[in-house]
Amino acid sequence: MTALLADRHPGWRDLLDLARGALDARLDPQIEPPRVLAAAAAVSPASAQVPASVAPPAAYGVVASTAPAGELSRRVFMRRMLAAGVGLLSLEFLGGTIAFLWPQFRSGLGAKFPIGTLPEIVARQASFANGWPYAVGPARVFLVNVPAGKELALGREATIPNPSAAELLALWRKCPHLGCQVPYLCDELKRFTCRCHGSTYNILGEKLKEGPAQRGMDRFAVTIGADGVVVVDTSQITDGALDRQDPGSLTFVDAAPYERKCQ
Repeated sequence: MTALLADRHPGWRDLLDLARGALDARLDPQIEPPRVLAAAAAVSPASAQVPASVAPPAAYGVVASTAPAGELSRRVFMRRMLAAGVGLLSLEFLGGTIAFLWPQFRSGLGAKFPIGTLPEIVARQASFANGWPYAVGPARVFLVNVPAGKELALGREATIPNPSAAELLALWRKCPHLGCQVPYLCDELKRFTCRCHGSTYNILGEKLKEGPAQRGMDRFAVTIGADGVVVVDTSQITDGALDRQDPGSLTFVDAAPYERKCQ
């Protein structure tokens, strides 16, 4: 074999073919072992004559024709396992490609949520026109009527049923501290207070003194379409303002003391 390789000067294809043949021989060792030759050499010439009725042993290098009935040879088994593995990898690659190219129809965070027209929202919750936030369950937001909400937090009555898109605020109900869900506005202070650790926010979601949260409530983009439908786009998120522990940094100061929280 060494002389053959030296004479041929094999390329990478020859080496690959040689390695494949060696692997095939390793996985399918059905050749008669060398012990047949050793046993034949140990027999004397006089006793080497075999009666005509006795079949001579198989010569070295003779390969068994077939595997026993009902059994798989090692070669066939390995080939089938290799084919199954390649098939699974191909399906995984194909499925990932289709999933990447297929249009994304989202229903959770990152989707757009049509809530309805302003008259429809007021019909469902009349207090929305008076400043009380409208809870949107699927989007996990509080829709705040900003001008009416400010009046409510200041202890004044107001009815504003048709705010513009710029006067609507979609506050994410996830507390910026550890992600607990922020409950509804409390009646006493008209503020939001997280039940997990007491972080308190005014009606615009700005962080007040109480609680460990480092910023105000995050908010999503709000638009009103040509058909008048209010849409909350949860793919566009704006982080709440940083908590500066200073009432003067707030854009809105309600009627309750800065340090108080809902009970």
